[in-house]
Amino acid sequence: MDAPAGCDLYKLYRFFLRRGGVPSCTVPPDRRRTQFRLIYKGGTDMRKANKVWLAAVLGGTLAVTSAAAAFAGETEASTESSTEATADFTGSGKVAYVCTGLGDMSFNDSGEVGMNVLRAAGYDVNTIETGEDASTYDQLIQNALEDGCDYMVVSSTYQDNVEAIADQYPDTKFILFDINSDSEVAADNMLYIYFKQNESSYLGGIVAAGLSKTGAIGAVGGVENPVIKDFITGYIDGAQAQNPDIKVSTAWVGDWSNSAKMKELCETQNSAKGVDVFFPIAGGAGTGAFEAANEVGDIWTLGVDSDQYKAFEKDNPDYANVIATSVTKEVGTMLVNVFKNIDDAKWGTLEAMGVKEGAVGIADNDYYEKVVPQDIKDAVKKAEAGIADGSITPKSYFDFASDDEYQSLIDSVNP
Repeated sequence: MDAPAGCDLYKLYRFFLRRGGVPSCTVPPDRRRTQFRLIYKGGTDMRKANKVWLAAVLGGTLAVTSAAAAFAGETEASTESSTEATADFTGSGKVAYVCTGLGDMSFNDSGEVGMNVLRAAGYDVNTIETGEDASTYDQLIQNALEDGCDYMVVSSTYQDNVEAIADQYPDTKFILFDINSDSEVAADNMLYIYFKQNESSYLGGIVAAGLSKTGAIGAVGGVENPVIKDFITGYIDGAQAQNPDIKVSTAWVGDWSNSAKMKELCETQNSAKGVDVFFPIAGGAGTGAFEAANEVGDIWTLGVDSDQYKAFEKDNPDYANVIATSVTKEVGTMLVNVFKNIDDAKWGTLEAMGVKEGAVGIADNDYYEKVVPQDIKDAVKKAEAGIADGSITPKSYFDFASDDEYQSLIDSVNP
């Protein structure tokens, strides 16, 4: 059936998402790819989050029945709580969650899982998708603050934007996550969350090096920044712990959405450098690595941020079946825990969260148990324990005195 009168596809997408997570509709091309992509629904554990297809786009027509009819009269501003997510705590207040866009099957979607739990807990949550045009960020953030919010949740993408104005809104609390470890908190109404992504990628490096038959593995980042370089630093360190002779090829897409560029870079790593394990660290662009792995054949990949095997298992098994495990950042779980303990939050400080805190790790799902040899899994378990008790300290980009030291590491392992 056709979408209801007055309903554009993006509004219908928003209608679905407010009900706990569904496939995203075709929306304007500057916002995302024109295709459906699954969004997680419900739960605070991304590895167990359920997924659902409620609709399919066939040309310009939506094959939707009662859901589309129910949309009539709804608006994009709807903030109804998810009917799927549940919460074991209660809270109140207005929350603005700012992200570049949902539907990345990764970082942003993981955060939205947490937002759905907050909705179920009683918070009035508004998810604001900015796209990737940084020139619009200031105005969109300003608009959200002028509309009124008790809490604003943003990633480091918007760090400069919110730091510039946080002191102008003393009644709003700002939660910034995925921050550099050396960041200085700009105001007393801000809480910074630093993920030790080098720890989880260290574990991913062990898996990648263990699975490689050629002795060459790859990593392709989205936008070149310290956080992604920290991923890569830990990845190389873990790979070398598993195989001191391992070679690691690195490259950059230049954004978070160009899956075609990701595919091209991965295929080049394979053909020119012999890489047989791909590690995309690039949000929505990462699907290009899974496409490349299927076309090249006899290739493993690692997912990133959330359990991407589980994300694709039902809808796209070709993608899922090349994902040996995922290097996870439990963004949604972390945000839920922050709000669950909001009365005890240490405003004006930076909190570090890693393997010991359960904030990062790798996806230990049924497929990982099936396809990864036991000796590699044993090495991962040993490394997890060592990181947690402090006997293993994975290398971090933030420990380098300069970017030149990081580049020397990259050059030393380049195939």
